[in-house]
Amino acid sequence: MILRRVIEHFRKQEWTAIGLDFVIVVLGVFVGLQVNNWNEARIERRAEIGYLAAMEEDIVYSIGRLETLVAEMQRQEEARAALYAFSADPAATIDPEVRDRYISHGLFHLATMNIRQVTYEALKGSGRLSSIGSPALISALQSLSADVAEVVRRQEDETQITYLFSDPLLISGVDMAGVFRQPNLSDAPASIGWLPDAQPSSAMPEVMKTTSFRNAVLYRSYFTSARLRDVKRVLEEHRRIAGLIDARQGELGVKP
Repeated sequence: MILRRVIEHFRKQEWTAIGLDFVIVVLGVFVGLQVNNWNEARIERRAEIGYLAAMEEDIVYSIGRLETLVAEMQRQEEARAALYAFSADPAATIDPEVRDRYISHGLFHLATMNIRQVTYEALKGSGRLSSIGSPALISALQSLSADVAEVVRRQEDETQITYLFSDPLLISGVDMAGVFRQPNLSDAPASIGWLPDAQPSSAMPEVMKTTSFRNAVLYRSYFTSARLRDVKRVLEEHRRIAGLIDARQGELGVKP
């Protein structure tokens, strides 16, 4: 209809009308583009709000798990310090139940990291990480991913040390029934349900007074100490990211 009117105006050389028709066409295109841009921006904003909410859930979960992990690893170090002091002193004695708990925490169990990076990995894998409108948050997430990989590598190293040093020593020289009756690092019940209740053996394993035993304690502690520093750094990164998420949500108007 507009085109028919423009042709008619040209035939009659009505230049003012032609100018008005041109303005109407331009304005129509401009308004249409603006409406389309507004719709796209609204869709992108809604998507980002959803991503941030999911990411916040991952971060809150991970912070809780990392705080638990730090407490577990510190408990392991306390148990190892006690085991080493007992082993190094020929005259030292130890209560059998305390002994089994220290062995369980210090030499048998391995405290492992369990965090969530589901939303970040999904955004990165799909190429939608740029949907997050905070460059500082994106940078922090990328840095965190690299640090988590380093913690996992150290965890694998400590796992190998456990298999090579701790486990063979315990299997050959310690009555593990008392150890398996102990709660794990999170104070959950013992994992072998059929193991009968019994008093811990009062006989002190000879291996606990040997250099091999002390070296196993030291090796485990060496790797745990290094990993603990990394885990604490990752925990602080999670807390910083939680703050960046809150700030971005505030910018989007979804936080009080």
